[in-house]
Amino acid sequence: MKNGVPIHAYRLVYPHSPHAPEILWEWDKVYIARLLWNATAFGRELSHQYFPTWNALAEANQRIWEAYYVLRPAYASWESWQAWLDEYRELVRDAQALYEEYHGRRPTD
Repeated sequence: MKNGVPIHAYRLVYPHSPHAPEILWEWDKVYIARLLWNATAFGRELSHQYFPTWNALAEANQRIWEAYYVLRPAYASWESWQAWLDEYRELVRDAQALYEEYHGRRPTD
């Protein structure tokens, strides 16, 4: 806080998506401009709040970080996802091999 002036921070809000995670508060003008562009381009909203101190802002972001961003076991990759990913990679390799066998190596290789 400079000279008793509170910190003005913004964040994106997803009004039509109740399950969307809370977004961290931003206070830097460059990032606020990006948030504004994002809100305008994709029909989202900006929320703003005044924080009395930098510690208050940091605590709010820490709470959001711990609640929404820290990896949890519930979001760990699934075995079925890993199996699908392995099969997909194998299909891509086979398709590339067939292409190269039929058309030869690509000029960029």
